[in-house]
Amino acid sequence: MKTKLKTVLVSVITVVLAVLSSLFMFDFYKSLSGFIANGFREPLTMIPLISSYILPVLCFLFFFYDFYIKKACKVANIIYSALAFIWANVNLVIIFINISLFASNNSLGVYDTLFSIFVKFPYDAIIINLFLAAMQIVNFIAIFKGGKIAEFKDSLKQYGKFQLSLGEYLPLSVLAILAFAFFGDALNAFCAIENTLYDAKYLFLILWAMTPICNLLCLVIKPDTRFTKTRAIALGVQILVNVLFLVLLLIFEAKDPGFIIQIGKPLFPITFSVSLPIEMMVFVLIGAISIVVYAVRLVLLFVKKQEK
Repeated sequence: MKTKLKTVLVSVITVVLAVLSSLFMFDFYKSLSGFIANGFREPLTMIPLISSYILPVLCFLFFFYDFYIKKACKVANIIYSALAFIWANVNLVIIFINISLFASNNSLGVYDTLFSIFVKFPYDAIIINLFLAAMQIVNFIAIFKGGKIAEFKDSLKQYGKFQLSLGEYLPLSVLAILAFAFFGDALNAFCAIENTLYDAKYLFLILWAMTPICNLLCLVIKPDTRFTKTRAIALGVQILVNVLFLVLLLIFEAKDPGFIIQIGKPLFPITFSVSLPIEMMVFVLIGAISIVVYAVRLVLLFVKKQEK
């Protein structure tokens, strides 16, 4: 019973952290686009936002590998905790140096477009960085002293739940960073859902922004690891979904070439900052690569079935 309870607890924590990572990545994404739009001016006031929101996402990716894929070795744990501890404290130092400016901006509503948990920047960033720094201290104790903390931490780990090698996990981590950002972006886009009344294709853009997170889940879960009709269908559905969105994009672009420019600003801040369709190209690239990967896996499934 205790083991089952721990499994449920870790699963719930993982889902919560994944959702928070999406919100943090959107804030990183939004802050970065603002920094780019501002011509990279005022770095000391922008970098703390960008840095504070990307750090917890990177920590989550390390946590996921260490808890679900393979136990990180002692050296990797030390390097990770040392870097995360230093990073969080540097963030805190820069924030407190400029705290009066950040507090003033907060009261003026400068950070109102960012997602926040209870409080907005700089107060949320202070909480995030303090928490991450504290967690590294706990990790250091577990690494060097062991004892009950290390035992409890190891008892929560669920190796083998996701069959991924390090060579697979690293590119999937890059995809995860993008997928979290775009999923948070899609959630934020609902704040301007009235754009759908102006052009229903706005809903298409929101759903399109959610495809990277769907692809990430399918690539991590690997429904093809054992052949069943359900798992083969899962791969086929993912192929069809990605193809459908790419085909719809071509149709909409052919009929209304300016529709993304007209209604896509809430979804694509970097595109509108640099006047280049960066996000759209990333979506197309992720979709195309995913289609190829799923197709290869589907073919391998049928080949293995024929061999049996």
